Amino acid sequence: MHAGRVVDTVEKMDEAIRAYIDGDQPRVESLYQEISSLEHEADKVKHSIRENMPSSQPVDRADILSFLTQEDDVANSAEMVAQMLAMKMVTMPAPVRDILLKMDNNVLLTVREHVAATGRIVDILDNGTVSKDIGEIQELIDKVDARKHSVDVLRLEAMKAIYGHEKDMGMVGAYHLLEIVKELGWVAEHAESASNRLRLMTARR
Repeated sequence: MHAGRVVDTVEKMDEAIRAYIDGDQPRVESLYQEISSLEHEADKVKHSIRENMPSSQPVDRADILSFLTQEDDVANSAEMVAQMLAMKMVTMPAPVRDILLKMDNNVLLTVREHVAATGRIVDILDNGTVSKDIGEIQELIDKVDARKHSVDVLRLEAMKAIYGHEKDMGMVGAYHLLEIVKELGWVAEHAESASNRLRLMTARR
């Protein structure tokens, strides 16, 4: 399942962020290689789905391809975060470390909520019970949206913390962390977008 490969990539990204905060550069670099391999595996699954898509299916082909693209972008952004982590180590004061960890945790939870929603919604589509289960579908996707909103709030807090401690980290270090925070936010953004593609797909049934 493509979603499974994607969440594996994000789980490893979470490990890389924790290693980065601990100052463990060899671990960060090793995890980046693992993340890159996992992202490649997700790409291969995506291409296989595209190439083997049956002509008759419960949802429109274009909707499925759009969904896969958004979901694949989750893994792409996770790989980009890991790449930036491996590129430059920055020693952070406690307030910056704490808010970055909190944001990272909520990004991971957003992706997990998306994967859980995807699994259940695919079952509903396969069973042809969209009309009966539309309330459950909306509730599942609303959970993803709510978690993503938490990420947005924490992203702003993280940026404020970085600016507030710029002198401690230096201008270059602060800029590097800001870029990491922005890309980390995109991991959750793409997960939400993929879930909202599912909302559109089921609304058309």
